[in-house]
Amino acid sequence: MLSLGAALSAAAALVFAVPTLFLPPDAHASVKLVFIVGGSILFATAVIRVRSEGSAENRSDADMPNPEDVTPE
Repeated sequence: MLSLGAALSAAAALVFAVPTLFLPPDAHASVKLVFIVGGSILFATAVIRVRSEGSAENRSDADMPNPEDVTPE
């Protein structure tokens, strides 16, 4: 299944491509800037999400405390 971070990265790529594909070449820079800022925010969110998903998957059940392993004092 596609992770949320990968989906956000794909969405960021689409947002970055929109000005090139659909806006005229002589469009105002401020319009293009909106797409650049929006794509950057999406991409930064995707990177954070992918890194947090990776750390969650690297944890194993052996690292988690087990109530049966507790020794009384």
